[in-house]
Amino acid sequence: MSEAIDGGKSVTGWSLAGLTGAERALLLAIRRWGRGGTARGMIAVRQSLIQAGIPADALLPLFTLLGVLDADHSRALDIRGPGFQDIGMDEARLLDALAAAQAGEDDAAMDVLEHWLPLVALCIAAAAARDLGAALARAGLWLPGGRSGAGFGWPVLMAAE
Repeated sequence: MSEAIDGGKSVTGWSLAGLTGAERALLLAIRRWGRGGTARGMIAVRQSLIQAGIPADALLPLFTLLGVLDADHSRALDIRGPGFQDIGMDEARLLDALAAAQAGEDDAAMDVLEHWLPLVALCIAAAAARDLGAALARAGLWLPGGRSGAGFGWPVLMAAE
């Protein structure tokens, strides 16, 4: 899908309906976290992930990743509210980074994450993304990637900015 602008926010053309169950559960959890922060959003995020079949051992790496993105970013992520049906470009990139980490494509995952993070935070976030991908894989949940329009070819996507 190509990137477009909707009210000043970039969108991908993807909607929640076009995501896999694991992607949708992760994205909705990320949106709930974005709305309430780690302290306020943790219970709602945990419940939504468990209900979606995402294992409890995925929670710590997810919260680590989100905490790093929240605490040490060079540019804030555009995270939509839970009720939005469209997928923002930052949300698609984050899903793609997680898919790349799960597939063992660490360089591709780091290429996306470095868009938001300085080096030290990047290392922590990349490790958390790998751990999250591994927890999902153990549960038989796979993230396909390619939601930001470039698959694992992120340098093309990043160059477009």
